[in-house]
Amino acid sequence: MLKQLLLLIMPTFFIYIGLSVFEDILITFILFYGWLLFIPLLFTFWKKANRPSLQLPLTKTNLWVGIISGLICLVSIYGFVAIFQSSVLDIPQLQRLLEKWDFSGAKVILLVLVLALINPILEELYWREFMFGGLSTKLGNVIAVLITAIFYSMYHFIVVNEIFSFPFNVLSVISVFLAGLMWGIFRIKLNSIVASIISHSLADIGIMLVYWLIIR
Repeated sequence: MLKQLLLLIMPTFFIYIGLSVFEDILITFILFYGWLLFIPLLFTFWKKANRPSLQLPLTKTNLWVGIISGLICLVSIYGFVAIFQSSVLDIPQLQRLLEKWDFSGAKVILLVLVLALINPILEELYWREFMFGGLSTKLGNVIAVLITAIFYSMYHFIVVNEIFSFPFNVLSVISVFLAGLMWGIFRIKLNSIVASIISHSLADIGIMLVYWLIIR
């Protein structure tokens, strides 16, 4: 159980170290995505004989569930911020925060592409495939979805707490938690993370639209 707890908490640890200690987005990405990528690979090779191969069927159901739920997330995220931006965001302060984190200059486009395209794949592989698979065999599907959604939300709170003041920081992390539950349910019902990846990608694109069209 200690191993599972370590696997659950380390993504939050790396986000904290990257943003609060190094105060650099690029270093944060290297630490965070390095963990999300290489730890599942390490466990896969280590227990290769006992683990089923990853299935990513691109069925019509997976496609439509992912697109429709993702578009709802995208419109909700961008629409809410666009309508209530004067209450939700202190744009000059947020711009200073992003500069402190070195989210600026020529690497912004690269970082935006990583967040919109690579982030949803690695996060869904880690939380809804790797962690869900390990937890569900011991605790059952429902508890596994709940636990992965909670720990998935934890490191997002570090970010949104810097960006939003109360109560919007709490509302934002609740939204992240609900999204984690939704993508976990997709994993159970569809026996695949394809819909979750598509939906997650569109949600992240909504966040990037907020950055590109409102904050920047």
